[in-house]
Amino acid sequence: MEQGKQKNVVQRILGITLLSCLLVTVCLGAYVVGFAAQWLSYDAHELGQIPSFVLHPTADEPPEFEVFWEAWEHVEGDFYGELPNSKALAYGAIRGMLRALGDPYTFLIEPSDHEIEEAQLEGRHGGIGAEYVMADGYLVVVAVLEDSPAIRANIRSGDIIIEIDGSDVMGLSQNEAILLIRGKEVATRATLTIVRQGEAEPLTVSVVREEVEVPTVVWELKEADIGYVRISFFGARTSGELNRALEDLRDKGASKLILDLRDNPGGLVTAAVDVAGQFIDTGVVFYERDKDGNDKVFNASRGGAAVYMPLAVLINRGTASASEIVGGAIQDHERGVLIGERTFGKGSLQSIHELSDNSSVHVTIAHWLTPDRHEIQDGGLVPDTEVVPSQEALDRGDDPQLATALAYLSDLSISLVQ
Repeated sequence: MEQGKQKNVVQRILGITLLSCLLVTVCLGAYVVGFAAQWLSYDAHELGQIPSFVLHPTADEPPEFEVFWEAWEHVEGDFYGELPNSKALAYGAIRGMLRALGDPYTFLIEPSDHEIEEAQLEGRHGGIGAEYVMADGYLVVVAVLEDSPAIRANIRSGDIIIEIDGSDVMGLSQNEAILLIRGKEVATRATLTIVRQGEAEPLTVSVVREEVEVPTVVWELKEADIGYVRISFFGARTSGELNRALEDLRDKGASKLILDLRDNPGGLVTAAVDVAGQFIDTGVVFYERDKDGNDKVFNASRGGAAVYMPLAVLINRGTASASEIVGGAIQDHERGVLIGERTFGKGSLQSIHELSDNSSVHVTIAHWLTPDRHEIQDGGLVPDTEVVPSQEALDRGDDPQLATALAYLSDLSISLVQ
């Protein structure tokens, strides 16, 4: 890359990078969706190779599908431009079919995105321990995890990755580029070509991949007797991490607790039930209502570590899905106050079906209700104390929602810890 081009790339991306560094937390960004159709009579592995005339309706398919093929034949015969391959056309057709359902949570995830999603739920993966965003066609480092291969290789926030093991990043999706960095297995070496602000020429960095654990729970003692716990995502390791957090905070003298669920997009429902059980001694965590109106009940297990601790829960518009289950259970059981903004309102369960080409389809099969049978979907949770930060407060780096929670707990004259 010539020096002038490098400088231009840095200038175009720098603004995006700085904003991303403020927004990106432990969790990965939003999922990209897609689904491989069950109604097409071919193997998904062959989508990219078969000719289009094979993709025609059979006697077993609805007659309405003939309209699709009529439209496609006109496009195939008349379109001025290059047609995408059969796989791209099939994925596009299925996306349109799923959009017709009117449910944003029934969607398709293509193979590379499905692999990223599985790793996020597991909370560990092979890689170098950095987080990224795609900007202007390149992969930009927005965070580097502590004690990771990336930090030992002196990779920094703001670095622009232009090549991975000799392959140009331009033209790849964000998840395709991330999977290249992660590689097929640990203990292999990744060679990255990086553009860095202030460097005249691109840098070549060699880093050995390791198994990386991405924590979903962070905690600290905010005041002498007030502990703070933030859960960024509900994954397979969240319950164990929360146990360690509560034990550590109690050892340090915490008798009151702030639970921060802001910008938590959800995750595993089983983890949400475990987390709620730490604060609710017994009773319903939530109901799961299927399409026939039948309710399945999920109860808290007895013996939670924080069932007597005065509690404030922080929520905002980014609090969604499994995090709304936890917040709704705490609110309905009157175990704590919800402080912040109305939540997102994603209260539905998706069944995930993995397909033969490693893509997957998420299909909504149920809705969630709080213990008092308030439906979470669309309406979300209403905070007990509404606190909406002003833009001026955000620009100053203030956190009025956290300040309100600290003031609320500080004013409690009697601790209920037993």
